[in-house]
Amino acid sequence: MAHGLKTGGRQVGTPNKNLTALRDRLASNYPDYDPLIALAEIALDQSNDLSVRIDCHKTIAAYVHPKMRTSAPVEQMDSNIVINIVNPHDGH
Repeated sequence: MAHGLKTGGRQVGTPNKNLTALRDRLASNYPDYDPLIALAEIALDQSNDLSVRIDCHKTIAAYVHPKMRTSAPVEQMDSNIVINIVNPHDGH
């Protein structure tokens, strides 16, 4: 097995022929079809079950908004926080 060298198969960036053929067939048979638009229409149709609508919204959200990354835990501070409350009328 070669280490770090591509020795066969498709060139990097070459589109998958099956996927390209499927996209071409969809475009020729359904020229105005867009799956995200179809999902949005289902999601906004009040006659659909709520669970179906929520699933559509989740699917669309993955393409519209980036997934939130998990953040590193915040370190605990060793010192205490002191809050002084001052009465503005007498200064104490």
